[in-house]
Amino acid sequence: MEKISIKDVDCLNFWINYFGCCYPNGYDELNDVSVSELMAELYTEEAGTWWAQFTKYYEGVLDESDGYLDAPATLEEQLPDKSLKIEFHPGGILYYFNNEQIGNIGPHWELQTISYKEVEQLLTLKNGRQLFLLLLPLAYIKKEEIPSVREKVTEQMKNYFSENLCESVSRCITAGLAN
Repeated sequence: MEKISIKDVDCLNFWINYFGCCYPNGYDELNDVSVSELMAELYTEEAGTWWAQFTKYYEGVLDESDGYLDAPATLEEQLPDKSLKIEFHPGGILYYFNNEQIGNIGPHWELQTISYKEVEQLLTLKNGRQLFLLLLPLAYIKKEEIPSVREKVTEQMKNYFSENLCESVSRCITAGLAN
């Protein structure tokens, strides 16, 4: 495992790629757009190269190991009541609480496994914004929570993206998390 820190993921290239791949259900029907389409507008060769290096992607890794490595880039954080570990593989992202897998973004995705309230509480912690955005794909929300969640997601994303883009992405994300 290659240990990484919050600082390693706190950059625009990370968030462009992360948002681009982590919301398979993130679709705004009204505007007929998905999160990945919105992120594609920002995607550059530099962002793609950065992500490939970060996840240790190489030609053939998906054929050789289904894109899962023995030593992935791994973020570990101690939360107040549990430990968090996120593994970034070329073929997916795995999430763990106390070494028990709680989510997967990849070919066999497993999302909406924790409550939005649990994710929102992370905002009070050191590095809360980053932790909130990292765990947001695993959250599930109720329909009546959509307006307040949309506002909170937009607010946290503004640290990386323009306000208009944040609002559009937030509409997609909240639609997907409420499914």
